[in-house]
This record gives sequence, structure tokens and C-alpha cells, in this order.
Amino acid sequence: MSEELKLFVQYKPPVAEQQEALHTCLAGADGLVVAPGSCRPEQRRVIPVGDTLLIDGDPEQESDWLEDDSCLWVCTRGLAETARMRDEWPELTWVPQLTVYKPAISYRFSGPAIGEGFSFYIPDSASIKGWQVTDGDVSLVEAVTRAIDLGFDTLWLDSREAEVRGKGLALEMLEKISDCPLAIWISGGAKEVAHLRNLACVDGATAVVIDQQLAREAGMDLLRQALTAPTAFQEVAVPEVMGVPVGEA
Repeated sequence: MSEELKLFVQYKPPVAEQQEALHTCLAGADGLVVAPGSCRPEQRRVIPVGDTLLIDGDPEQESDWLEDDSCLWVCTRGLAETARMRDEWPELTWVPQLTVYKPAISYRFSGPAIGEGFSFYIPDSASIKGWQVTDGDVSLVEAVTRAIDLGFDTLWLDSREAEVRGKGLALEMLEKISDCPLAIWISGGAKEVAHLRNLACVDGATAVVIDQQLAREAGMDLLRQALTAPTAFQEVAVPEVMGVPVGEA
């Protein structure tokens, strides 16, 4: 089971009268996902959270973030581009974000039957490969292997399909990369506290990214509690009376 899962929250600028309340509900999060222009470093510093996850920031254009030691630079433009940015700015911490999806299963006709045999539809093998990523439309396993080869130690996997459904995180994809040595962040589909409880019951992820609305509705304490892995069953010694276990006398 996953333990000590980190909790990151997508930041959306509040209206002025809600700013203080928002800062209160975000207090204690491990990180804040920020888009360039939505929040300035000085605004971010007054929000009591851990790291800053800057989405698709250009160090030349967002130079004021360079002094933020807590800033992680997230690139959504594929592994190759993230590696290029890292090589150009090696003093910064770079995290690639990949969009994952599960191809719809398609079928093809087996062809005319021979003799008295039957013709039938069979699934196209190209559509049953399991989880893939939009970066080159390769399998998730292949993408993870490439990320390792490129020297990344963290990978953010985002499921747009799960986000649209809103029925929970795409936990089944974690089974495909259960032996992955990377720190895996997962996002897309977490709309209820129960969805985080489900994540805490499986292996594979080290962090989850949720929408700001869920943080506001549930509160950080409840979300933190949901992400705590259930306590494993422990044997309890049965007291004895005159050498006989209680309940057996």
C-alpha cells in the first residue's frame, strides 16, 4: 500500500474577498500547481504550502521564479522537450508531465470462412496494448522506460479521460508500472475524498494532484486522513486465565 502520499493542489486565482479563506484551506498541502501569470512568487510565498509546481514555465520569461528554491519546473511537451529544457537549465528541477489514455478496443473481420467454417470479428491487437501516452502514442511502459533512460527521477501521469468521467483516478494504469523506480505523480478524476482513499490502498504513486475545488470542499485535514494508508492487520495476544485463552474455557 502507498504510504506518505504527497498532496498537490491546482491553483486558481481567487477573487479578492475569498483570498484569505483560500489560503487557509490550502494550508498544509505539499505543493501548489501554478500556471505562469496566475500567481507571482510574492503571492505564492504567503500561501502556507510546500513546493511550487510551475507548469510550462520558461526560465527566461519567468525569471522571477528562479529565486524560488521550492519551484519545480513541470513540462507538458513530452520527454524529449523536457530533457532539452533540463539540459539547458541543469540547475533547475524538471518534471515531465505525460497525458495517458486507454485506446478504445476496435474489431476487424476475420475474413471469408474456408469451407464450412465461420467468419467472425476479432479485436485489433493494436487497440488492446493497454495504457498509452500521447507523447509519440507509445505504450506507458515504453514511456516510463524512456523517462528512466533520460535520467528523470519523477514522472507526472495525467488522465484527461478520468478527469472528464470524474469517477476516480485511473488506478489501473499503476498496475502496468508497479515495478517502476520513478516517483509517480497521478492526476485526473479525483472528485471526492473516497477517490483519495482508493489511491491510498494501492501501490505505485507517490503523489496526487487534485483540483482546488476539492480542497475547498473537503478541507486539508480530511484529505490528509484519506491519503493515509490503512493500518495493516496486526496479531493481538489473547489474554489467558489459568493457562486457558479467554473464550476457550
